[in-house]
Amino acid sequence: MKIRYSVENIHCQKCADTILNLLSDEFGDIDVFLDKEPREISVNLESKEHEEAFKKEMDEIGFPIIEELERS
Repeated sequence: MKIRYSVENIHCQKCADTILNLLSDEFGDIDVFLDKEPREISVNLESKEHEEAFKKEMDEIGFPIIEELERS
């Protein structure tokens, strides 16, 4: 399931690259939208457990999720 979130502390491409470098291996394709404010990300998550793990990882690397915006 593709989920879009708004996220804190993403300021630039370097922040986006940090997220991609640290989490892409575990969570697959992650899209970071730097043209939105607050910044948004989109990721395909397989289960509720996978979603919780993603949120925890995002928080641990300094980019906490603000809210879920869309599921498709």
